[in-house]
Amino acid sequence: MDEENTKWTKEWEASSSPGWAMKGINPYIKKYKDDLTKGMDCVKLFFPMCGDVEDMFWLSELGHDIVGVEISAIAIQKFFKDSNLEYEVTPCEEIKGSLYTSKTGKIRIYCGDFFLFGASIECNFDGIWDRGAFNILDNCDLKKDKRNLKKEYINILKSVMKQDCHVFIELVVSDSTTKADDIQSFFGEDYLVEDFGLVEKYAPEYDSIPFKGFQFFRVSKNN
Repeated sequence: MDEENTKWTKEWEASSSPGWAMKGINPYIKKYKDDLTKGMDCVKLFFPMCGDVEDMFWLSELGHDIVGVEISAIAIQKFFKDSNLEYEVTPCEEIKGSLYTSKTGKIRIYCGDFFLFGASIECNFDGIWDRGAFNILDNCDLKKDKRNLKKEYINILKSVMKQDCHVFIELVVSDSTTKADDIQSFFGEDYLVEDFGLVEKYAPEYDSIPFKGFQFFRVSKNN
């Protein structure tokens, strides 16, 4: 992923607020919050390829423990600055990067290659919120087989889930949108994939970007 990681970090270097980075809290994480957290007051939530999304701070303020992975140190530092949070940085050899931890310990963001992340670093997540991470693999310029890359991505999610974990996947809807049966093929028959349907663009930042809207899926392990 070195090639794509370089491209991603350069986008953050070119602008502290890339055009696709939404300001504010995703209205659909608010809608599905009780499902994501299973109605509990303190759960462990995972944000893969998290960028600087404000959703993480909002959920931490509600009492939840937040873990993210992001390649761009600029994005992580912007998140902590915008959230007015003090943090510490320590080396993390497993991910060939660093770990940013809020002073309260409620938020931990790993800065490094997502594909080096796994259960040996963090696991037992109650909920996972994928806000466009899966889409990144569709839109990257890698020469690698994208289907194998997606499978590797999903396998990492599967490795860190609790038995009753709910995974929410938000996809940009275009002519080549991944459908529920495609996601099902990546997770396998031991998982239930539910299509929550299409919603329109929900933020002005997206008005100039040519796509139809978003599609949400919930994934859980079959009992």
